[in-house]
Amino acid sequence: MVSNAARYLIRAVVAIAMIAAVATGALWGWQKHIFNAPGPHVAEVFLLIEPGDGHTVVRWELHRAGLIHNPYYYDFAQILAGDDFVPKAGEFLIPARASLAETLNIIDQGRSHQRRLTVIEGTRVAAVIEALGALPMLKGEIMPLPQEGHILPETYFYTHGTQRQALLDRMQERREIELIEAWLDRDPELPLQTPEEALILASIVELETGDSAERREVAGVFVNRLRRGMRLQSDPTVLYGLEGDLARPITKADLKRKTPWNTYMRRGLPETAICNPSRDAVLAVMQPAKTANFYFVSDGEGGLLFAKTLDAHNKNVRLFRKRQAQAK
Repeated sequence: MVSNAARYLIRAVVAIAMIAAVATGALWGWQKHIFNAPGPHVAEVFLLIEPGDGHTVVRWELHRAGLIHNPYYYDFAQILAGDDFVPKAGEFLIPARASLAETLNIIDQGRSHQRRLTVIEGTRVAAVIEALGALPMLKGEIMPLPQEGHILPETYFYTHGTQRQALLDRMQERREIELIEAWLDRDPELPLQTPEEALILASIVELETGDSAERREVAGVFVNRLRRGMRLQSDPTVLYGLEGDLARPITKADLKRKTPWNTYMRRGLPETAICNPSRDAVLAVMQPAKTANFYFVSDGEGGLLFAKTLDAHNKNVRLFRKRQAQAK
């Protein structure tokens, strides 16, 4: 015969088992229908967690961003995770329809979204500084401004909260490394005394032609003119010293204007670079073509016409002007 104490014990065990079964079922249902279910957001969402944000802030940020239906979903998930989940600071890109489980995993890993800024070849320093200042996810001021040419054009990755100066420093460091490496492999007969002079010439080559196949020939022409003591007479150097509408055609008055960059008026190289040249332009200057040409002009069709003598060059100029007239 079973005693009353035994009956109570059996009933207690059964009750506990039933409660455990219900709790297990509820937990399984919660995980299936809430924790691992697709999120309510139908598009990608950027989630920003600042340094020092705790669970209270994170839960409301998730709710505000439309990533969870109810902020208490986060509380439950956080309780279950315990010390295994610690929110990390950063900007996170949450995929469309990501579940709460996937979202918390992204935050826990702490890999901030990588944004990108591309510096186009031939861009001036002023334009790069303007672009950096216009990015609201960057912080801080830029001081001092870098010299023209000392930014390497390429794509740079950064995260939310990156200091503007730090990103700019990286651009300059990449340029310095690339320039020194190219200088060490330069043509030993190059009539240039320093890497800075090579950078200045590369900036001119960059703006004279966008065709990488022609850059070494253009560089070779300028090197020949430097050796001969001839003026470089490069139109882009004239434009650098002008203000106002730089899209207008160059006039005779522009060519006669004395500026530190006008190579129609001054011999040798301009005072500074006139843009941030590409790697390709720098390499073209370091290893210029061995050419007999001293002149070049546009062919009116996107290429260049090269010449050894002034007479041949003048013929090319007349051909260019003829094609210009025909195109109008």
